[in-house]
Amino acid sequence: MDRDRMLEVGVGLVSRFGAKALSLTSVARHAGVARATAYRMFGGREALVDAIVSHELDQLRQHLVEWGADESDVAGKVRARVIGSLEYIRAHEALQYVLREEPEEVVRAIISTDRERPSLVQRVVDVSIVDVSDAEAAALYPDPRAAAEFLVRVVYSCMLVPGSAMSDEDVADLVVRAVVR
Repeated sequence: MDRDRMLEVGVGLVSRFGAKALSLTSVARHAGVARATAYRMFGGREALVDAIVSHELDQLRQHLVEWGADESDVAGKVRARVIGSLEYIRAHEALQYVLREEPEEVVRAIISTDRERPSLVQRVVDVSIVDVSDAEAAALYPDPRAAAEFLVRVVYSCMLVPGSAMSDEDVADLVVRAVVR
């Protein structure tokens, strides 16, 4: 059993039972491997959760590249990424389960005050700026990191308070106005 498969099983379990119920034992059982294998692979629940978050961030990074790939200008890329992110969040079963049943888990991750661990906002910003081209970076205001952070914060506010008079396109247009020179 490879690590990615174990992580996928973990995400699936969160989709069905929530983040609080996630354990190495449950992941091992549902993956059809010995409990010792899961412990060797991850060491403990906290490491499993960190690995799942990192895996999900890698997936998000790939999507961010895809969402902007067909756009010729920076504004179009940013707009596509905002809309793609909002759609992705609504379609993500594990995240939706946690938002409905355990919202405090999401809020805790977003506003992490642990100096050893960056907040989820900072982690998403870190992965989202890796693939920004020089031309794209030059067009982002006030700089790529701040622009990415603004985008992430807006998307997370939409995630936490989903009802809005604005469409995804309206939100994306406002973000573009704020961060593209």
